[in-house]
Amino acid sequence: MKAIKTILLLFLMHGSALTAQQLSDFKWKNRVLILTNSPTHTNDFKKALQVIKDSSKEIEQRDLIILIYKQDNLYNLDDKEVLFKNSNTTIKHLNGFLLIGKDGGIKSKQPYPLQLEEIFELIDSMPMRRAEMKSTN
Repeated sequence: MKAIKTILLLFLMHGSALTAQQLSDFKWKNRVLILTNSPTHTNDFKKALQVIKDSSKEIEQRDLIILIYKQDNLYNLDDKEVLFKNSNTTIKHLNGFLLIGKDGGIKSKQPYPLQLEEIFELIDSMPMRRAEMKSTN
């Protein structure tokens, strides 16, 4: 019985390690949109989430991952923590949203309100996205 408990504990510990992600894990796979959720921007944040919810198909087409920055931590939409270097002052001093390209570079940093159509236009103008659109047609 003790062996089963030990195996179960090891499995649970290993499983939780597999779900942890790092911001760098998205490089070359996804574009990342980071939204800030702070007490001073609660309404803007809620509106941004609704806009995102209404545009899930367009977000998926652009390989866009949505992350939330709150209380000095980064989370995905399932409220699971995403690891990042705390020295990243770009995120710490953000009062709106930040778009990171597949190459890991910052493509846009803007205050709320979130204009998702503008973000889509910016993404669609990028050379990598243009190549993606050509290959799917």
